[in-house]
Amino acid sequence: MYRDEFRIPKGFLWVIGITTFTSTVMMVAVSSKTGWSAEVAWAIAATLGIQVFTGWLIMRPCRIEANADGLSIRYRPFNVGPKKVPWSQVLRIYHAKVDPMGDYMGYGVRIKGWKREGRVIAYAFEEGMYAFFVRQNAPTVAFQITKSEEWNTVLDALEQRGISVERIP
Repeated sequence: MYRDEFRIPKGFLWVIGITTFTSTVMMVAVSSKTGWSAEVAWAIAATLGIQVFTGWLIMRPCRIEANADGLSIRYRPFNVGPKKVPWSQVLRIYHAKVDPMGDYMGYGVRIKGWKREGRVIAYAFEEGMYAFFVRQNAPTVAFQITKSEEWNTVLDALEQRGISVERIP
């Protein structure tokens, strides 16, 4: 029915690349004055390893699929929110424009709100129109809609199931 894939903006890889380069240069500069040792080599290797691992984590895709059974969300290793949301749990769907940095203070899976009723688990990767799934006795789930025609087909099917839908303004 509807399938999409999201990633954190590639600009973050530039940040990791720059910090990796500057950290390595600083460690080499300091060790050239104090003398080389196995500890310095291990520190440089560990720093490079951590930076590469962080870059790999940042570039992991978030895959969202809406089918006849419900929503399926895969964002490993960050699958904090629900992995499957059956349509029987969804009370209503509404849409709103979201800026991840302004509304959720960052990219990726973001949780907003402390109380269970008002909590929103958003898969926020880019600014745009998001669908919010208000669930029964569970946090609201949100993700960006990028394919309007396919999404409208899903909304038509959900309205036939009796789920209240507010269309994209």
